[in-house]
Order: sequence, then C-alpha cells, then structure tokens
Amino acid sequence: MRRTVQLLGASLVLASTLALTACDSTPKIAGNWKADDGTAVKTIAQDGRCQGMFYNGTKPLDIGGGMSCSFSTKKDANGRYSLVVSQPPNEASYTVDFTASDTAAVYSGTTKIYTMTRQ
Repeated sequence: MRRTVQLLGASLVLASTLALTACDSTPKIAGNWKADDGTAVKTIAQDGRCQGMFYNGTKPLDIGGGMSCSFSTKKDANGRYSLVVSQPPNEASYTVDFTASDTAAVYSGTTKIYTMTRQ
C-alpha cells in the first residue's frame, strides 16, 4: 500500500510538471532555419545574435555589421509571436506563427514573407 501511494505521488508530481510546462511553453526560436524563399540558412542564437533575418519588404537586406533578434514570450491578439530584428540603423518588427515546433511562418504586417523550417 505504501509503495502504491509513493508511486501515485510521484506520478502526480510528474503530471503537474508536464501540465505547467505545456501551459507556459513558448516555442524556441533559436537555431538554424531554412527559408522557402531561397535565401541562405538563417541563424538565431540564444543570446539574440542572428543572421539573415532582416527584410526590406519581402526582400532580404543585410547591410553588414551585427544583427540582433528579440522574440516575445506571449502571443499577440492574432495568435502570433513578435520578432524584432535590428541591424543599426535599421529595425523591423515581424510576427511569427508556429505551424509546428520546427516550422514557422514570418509575417510583415499581414503579408507572409516566408516560411522557415528548423534544420
């Protein structure tokens, strides 16, 4: 009986932990991504450094120098996350819709710029 209670307690702790993780699970944006627009692999590091993420309208733009990305932890009213890309003096805001854990569509306003898949 005591063993059953211990196992049940451990199961409840594990289930509670998984439930909390699922409720507060912001998708991870860090990694190497391949876009469907034919551009080079995009990289987003844990510390916010990134490459290939700045666009001028629907065209990629890289003026040289460092690029940084900031990703929101909460969805907006449209169910998308905010992505702010800065390559001084330029800065642009995009929204990201995760269609799967390793697939995301990136939007500028209401225009989808590209879909990317984690490599």
